[in-house]
Amino acid sequence: MTVVQGTVNSRQITAKRRRTRRGIVFILFAVILVTLLCQLRSLYGKYRTYRVREATVKEQIAAAKEKQQDLKDYEKYTKTREYTESTARSKLGLLYDNEKIFKEK
Repeated sequence: MTVVQGTVNSRQITAKRRRTRRGIVFILFAVILVTLLCQLRSLYGKYRTYRVREATVKEQIAAAKEKQQDLKDYEKYTKTREYTESTARSKLGLLYDNEKIFKEK
């Protein structure tokens, strides 16, 4: 074995090691890339779910605000004389002194 053959063999071994390392690095990179893509897909699914939930909650908020406004309007109505008279007539059967009730036979 000469010095030239020893150098060639060591160069071949070094080159083989480099190829092996490159292969390992490429495989690791591919595994990491696939993992990231899977996570991205999962996160996108969650994102869509949250968007739907957000739309639903916004609709519920709008309905609650409308109901709140209806209740405020009803509260104002209950403080009117018209409401008091209507309740007195329907629930208590009260009348004004000059009113008469006609019943059908």
